[in-house]
Amino acid sequence: MIAGLAAMMVAAAGGCAAHRELDGRTAPAHAAIPELVTQRCGGCHAVPDPSGMTAEKWMAGLERMKKRIELPAAEWDSLARMAGGVSKP
Repeated sequence: MIAGLAAMMVAAAGGCAAHRELDGRTAPAHAAIPELVTQRCGGCHAVPDPSGMTAEKWMAGLERMKKRIELPAAEWDSLARMAGGVSKP
């Protein structure tokens, strides 16, 4: 019983990524999708393809996600640079 409780606490502490692993979903492997998008977005939902969205749609999605997940500012900046599907240095 203690081991089960400990496993539940570890899974809960992992957040969305733990949920993804528990329900069997996996992010699609697609070479055109940047690794940061796959790692951060794919933990909770289907991995979006920045190249398939307008810059406005991508930025609107990022603004919605900022209300749901905390990321380092540098990662938000990197994601924002992908607006319109073009990753800029």
